Amino acid sequence: MRTVLRLLGTRYGIALVLVVVVLAVVGVGRTVFDRGGGDSANDALGPTVAPVPTSADPYASLGDDGVDETPVVAPSLSKGAPDVSTVATRFAEAWIRKPGITGEQWRAALKPDASAELMADLAETDPADVPTATITGSPQLENVGSATVAKFPAEGGTIVLELQVADGRWQVTSLDWETA
Repeated sequence: MRTVLRLLGTRYGIALVLVVVVLAVVGVGRTVFDRGGGDSANDALGPTVAPVPTSADPYASLGDDGVDETPVVAPSLSKGAPDVSTVATRFAEAWIRKPGITGEQWRAALKPDASAELMADLAETDPADVPTATITGSPQLENVGSATVAKFPAEGGTIVLELQVADGRWQVTSLDWETA
């Protein structure tokens, strides 16, 4: 026993004790912190990281911020058909509230410039329920793909009409009211 204690007192003995302590700490650490299941050689180094997919074009993920070069084809109108501004103005003026007008008279005034679907939506509408009686300015027109949106400033809000070309003429396909 004296020989073992004398051997532990030397630098080789101290080194041997340190190696045993380090191995014990590593062994305890692996059993306590084992997440179970990995047979991989990399488990001693920590979790593996999935490779990042790469593509031939390093800028593919940035998207295309260029100008859309798709040519916009003007809608085909019949000869003598009124322009979009005329149709929108005529419809908006027929749509506003007028005292003493019947529902049939009101719908008859809207029909020449409205699509069949819009007229079906307005079939049960009472013209007395229209929220404005006055258009206060000229329309602002905006092309949106194959349609045009016309916004009319009016007393209490804005009349918003969407128009599309059907059967060679502009037709109002949707109607909305934006409260001011």
